[in-house]
Amino acid sequence: MKKIFLLLLFISFGIQAQQAKFDFPLNENGQIIFTEVVAADGKAKTDLFTNSKMFFVNTYKVTQDKLKINSEASSVTDSQYSIMTVKINGSDVKVKLYYTISILSKDNKYKYEIKNILTKTEVSETPLEKLFDKTATEKAAQKPKAMETLTAYYGAINAEIENIKTNIKKEMSKANANSSEW
Repeated sequence: MKKIFLLLLFISFGIQAQQAKFDFPLNENGQIIFTEVVAADGKAKTDLFTNSKMFFVNTYKVTQDKLKINSEASSVTDSQYSIMTVKINGSDVKVKLYYTISILSKDNKYKYEIKNILTKTEVSETPLEKLFDKTATEKAAQKPKAMETLTAYYGAINAEIENIKTNIKKEMSKANANSSEW
């Protein structure tokens, strides 16, 4: 009986330790960045460049004059935010997730980057690198409520990033976007 109790105790600590691990993709500077090169066979750079502009127009209702466009590099960049709902201490809390999206186009492929990510509530503004740094996760591991909150943030952020990635791929896969929609 004592062995079973110790085994269950060991397993529960193992599960808690696994919950404390929050994996985000990092660049060489330690910045959290979601990036992917996506094949777009048969699509010209100009069509992908137009589609990238239309992504911001259709998704965020941004006009062309607000976008950071580099025609020479066929890239479009803009800072945006989404509103996520995070369950904190049993209550739904609205949290703004700010980020910068860049889409770079080449013949038959494009690359997107989602970076400079931070959360903002009514009382705080925190970059993801700080929210999920080693110190924060170690402190949260000591306090179940803090770990629950951090886990809720992690889930909400990843769900929102997946939604953004899906929207980018959907817009970029469209046939010739019409520039006159501007």
